[in-house]
Amino acid sequence: MDIDKKKQLGEHNNPTEENLVQDLKESLEVAIDETKYILVDLEQTVEATIKDQSITDTTKKIVDSISNEIKNSTLEETQKIINATKTPKAINNFEEE
Repeated sequence: MDIDKKKQLGEHNNPTEENLVQDLKESLEVAIDETKYILVDLEQTVEATIKDQSITDTTKKIVDSISNEIKNSTLEETQKIINATKTPKAINNFEEE
C-alpha cells in the first residue's frame, strides 16, 4: 500500500460518519487497486512462463472477467452505501429544522 494513502486514511482525527465512510471508501479503493495489480501480475506471469497460447488466452479472459466483476460490484455497493448514508443524514437534517 502506498505510504501517502496510509497517511491519508489515518488523517481523519474527528471520526464523524462522513469521515468513516470516506476512510472505508479509500480503503476499498486501495484494496481494489492491489487486487488489480495482482491480477495483472498473474496474467503476465502466465504469459511469460506458459507457452500454450490457449492457456494464456483463457487466463486473460478469466482475469478480465474477475476485474469486470470487481468493478461492477464495487460500483453497485458504493452507490448503496452512499444512498444509505444520505438517507439518515437527510432525516436528521429534517428533524433539526
